[in-house]
Amino acid sequence: MTEDREKLFDDVGIELGELRRTADRLDEAMATRFGLNRTDLRCIGILYRRGRVTAGELAEESGLTPGAITTVLDRMERDGYANRVADPSDRRRVMVTSTTATRELGARVYGEVELAGRAQLEQIEPAGVAVIRDYLRGIREFYEELVLGIATPAGSGAVGGVDAVREGEFTAPLGGVRCGRLEFTRGAARVSISVDATLTELYRGEFEGGVPDIAVDGGTVSIGHKRRFLPFDWRNARSRIWLNPAVPWEISLKGGMWKLNADFRGLELRLLDVGGGASDVEIWLPAPAGPVAVRVSGGASHVRLHRPSGSALRADVTGGASQLIFDGQRLGSIGGRNRLETPGFAAAADRYEVRLSGGASQLDIDVV
Repeated sequence: MTEDREKLFDDVGIELGELRRTADRLDEAMATRFGLNRTDLRCIGILYRRGRVTAGELAEESGLTPGAITTVLDRMERDGYANRVADPSDRRRVMVTSTTATRELGARVYGEVELAGRAQLEQIEPAGVAVIRDYLRGIREFYEELVLGIATPAGSGAVGGVDAVREGEFTAPLGGVRCGRLEFTRGAARVSISVDATLTELYRGEFEGGVPDIAVDGGTVSIGHKRRFLPFDWRNARSRIWLNPAVPWEISLKGGMWKLNADFRGLELRLLDVGGGASDVEIWLPAPAGPVAVRVSGGASHVRLHRPSGSALRADVTGGASQLIFDGQRLGSIGGRNRLETPGFAAAADRYEVRLSGGASQLDIDVV
């Protein structure tokens, strides 16, 4: 990933944040200009786009309760922004329809925004517009998942292909597995991973503060913690994973990890991939067997990698890094692409090939 590409990613994130803040200021200015509160303006915007909805649909789309939407509709009808009429197909159901005032206000606010956005898109080739559409759709779907995580009470996770030893503890048979793979697909907090040579199973996991979704397919163990937003939720969560060193392992830690402590000494590690948002991560690497890829990406922060004495390592740093320490050498802030390696790396058959990308802060690679 080139420096320019990484800067583009950063710029997109900055512009999205600024767009949200500017849109919020626009809503506030328009609500003040027309003597409305923000909730009423939001409902007027929905009615402008839809033209005709039920009171229940308006409540759902605006995020209001049935009681609250009744109060809002009373105000909107009083001020001339909505009409409530009986549904011709079901007289028991109330329909909310737009008015001339709704359409005039909507055209002045939302219509101009839509025209400006379309004018921007018309300057872009269709393939580029499709990329923008897919990106925005993916972000929206992620937001919807977060909303569900906030609104849905915590419960037990879905468990497939694993054996429950007792409450909160799970294993899977080793069987004929030739290579193991551990995946954290939606991140987790307060996770410890270690090696247990006494295990007869593929792995063993213990979970406190809620059971995640766990699935085992062959040698792949996938663990996905639900995105829950409860007071002090992550402070109460804890995951402990033990791996069987009888088979080599690939480790993929994605979706944000907070307070991860992993000791892979005694394991044959084939791959280590620490994904976006990792924070407070400390990992002890085993002696490498062949070339071993280690990837840390997506805004990692406070990451320490300990390798055994005498092991060869090369670190490729792209996208900039802040306070990088390599074998005790403090490099401070660096930008662009940098390559650091231990003496004799090129001739070493067993070695670590570390790639740090996506922006990072406070990275420490040392020898233990």
